[in-house]
Amino acid sequence: MGPRITGVTGVRRGRAASALRGVVAAVALAAVAAATHGCGGTEEGEEVARVNGAVLTVEEFYASVPEQLLAVMSVEDQEEALRTWVKTELFYQEAVRRGIDDDGSIRRRLRELEREIVAEELIRRSMAEVPEVTEAEARIYFDAHDSDYAIQIRLAHILVRSRAEADRALARIREGTPFENVAATVSIDQTAAMGGDLGYMRRGEMVHELEEAAFALKVGEVSDVIPSNYGYHIIKVLDRHPGAGQPSFDSKRAAVLNFLTSQRRRQAFDEWLVELEERATVVIDTAQLRLAAQRRIQPTTGEDYPEGNEAAAESTGVEAP
Repeated sequence: MGPRITGVTGVRRGRAASALRGVVAAVALAAVAAATHGCGGTEEGEEVARVNGAVLTVEEFYASVPEQLLAVMSVEDQEEALRTWVKTELFYQEAVRRGIDDDGSIRRRLRELEREIVAEELIRRSMAEVPEVTEAEARIYFDAHDSDYAIQIRLAHILVRSRAEADRALARIREGTPFENVAATVSIDQTAAMGGDLGYMRRGEMVHELEEAAFALKVGEVSDVIPSNYGYHIIKVLDRHPGAGQPSFDSKRAAVLNFLTSQRRRQAFDEWLVELEERATVVIDTAQLRLAAQRRIQPTTGEDYPEGNEAAAESTGVEAP
């Protein structure tokens, strides 16, 4: 859930700002348009755009763009997002005039979008209540792991937009296709032309979703698919060496705090999810899903295969339940 920033490195911290500018307006548009089209000026504030009776205020604009995007958006990026909001509003109003907003499939998609937004907001608020990691806790952790922060590893990286793309890419690598070849053909990262080579990095120099996986791998090993706010990643360790010198706590303070805070929130989230599942009645019928999938991809020969028929499942590449 939430906006995905794709087409950028999304691994090395502080390196992606310039690369983001090409995609930031489109991502901002999605956030702004979904939240504000047809608002009709119901909130007070300075207007930055108007299309007939629909008004977009300064407050609505900035409230609708995620903070992580605003941090790297130039004024020109924001102006482009504003112009795109106007274009989208024009199309939206025309769609309403034609009655498209009453279409059943559109209503279902809107309900799904609402479900995701509300759930995401609950998660955001709940994670904000998790106690912050103190500097004393961070220093204790660093003193126990200081040697880890001297190690440097050289990584290769693949970034794609969807889990399905990532699974296919990983399958090719597991089947023997060189990592660099897969990276060059499917990765949307700016390192794709270099086979995904990111160079050498230490702890604290990459997004936290990848850090633990990267430092747990041996040289030559490839990770499983790793999701993050940037998309779906696959990484490979190309080299590892002790590094020169020992970083001080002060030089790694922000990285340690970020890592421990993320770790604490991830643990709190996992425990909360288990609690919610225990309080609810949850049914996941994978057998029924497989039957449905089997029916959808059967050859169009006009022959009906009996449900549960293993031969039919094999003929379509779908495992029998």
